Amino acid sequence: MAGSTPLRQYLYQPPEHGLQAELYLPKRADFQGVLYDTLTDAFDAANIRSWLADAHTRAHIVRLLDRHWPELAGNMDRIAARLSSGIQGYTMYEVDGVYAGADGVVSERTQIVRLMFVPGLDALAEGIALDPDPARNRARVRDEAQILLRNYGADAAFFKQRNADALTRGAIPAELLDLCRALEDWVEEVGLVLFGYIAGRVCLAIQDRNLRPEEEIWVTTNWGFTLNALRFAGNGGTVP
Repeated sequence: MAGSTPLRQYLYQPPEHGLQAELYLPKRADFQGVLYDTLTDAFDAANIRSWLADAHTRAHIVRLLDRHWPELAGNMDRIAARLSSGIQGYTMYEVDGVYAGADGVVSERTQIVRLMFVPGLDALAEGIALDPDPARNRARVRDEAQILLRNYGADAAFFKQRNADALTRGAIPAELLDLCRALEDWVEEVGLVLFGYIAGRVCLAIQDRNLRPEEEIWVTTNWGFTLNALRFAGNGGTVP
């Protein structure tokens, strides 16, 4: 149209429900190399699989997880084989931390790595039929996934058992079985990347390099997380 102006526009995207996690480490020089290498390699699923395939690494991860998450420790190969991508990104910031340690109150500079994991619900919706209309189907998958993931805070085995019990009781409609299974697989994959790879690789480096250990390394998880993206559409249209 004559006299029109190119439209440079951000567009609101449907919400993505998933997990926000944070890894807490002391801000020390001897931790920076392993942290950088771990996060850089985590973008590629092949790097994660390669690291987990090493015999020394595997023995460490089994010891790390087996006591309280044996399902993850015993199925690393199966879960790793499903990984189609690594992490999508991370943010890092520092705070002044104070906590009660074995020798009293400790104050130190704390480094926090924040990661966001979303299951890619629109892609999942292509293989899950809840509505014959594609747009309504994607919306239904997003809504049902939010309910299934809401207030989730345990391991993948608990998530599977909770879903199985609810399906048996009829609390979850049978038509959601495929969505439940897809989300259960995704929860396992997130657990492997977050604990088996990122946190596990940092812990192993502290041991192998004989670095001064922390009493505890914290990983926090928020399963009430929703990502609302405003995506730049470029010159996708015109306005008068």
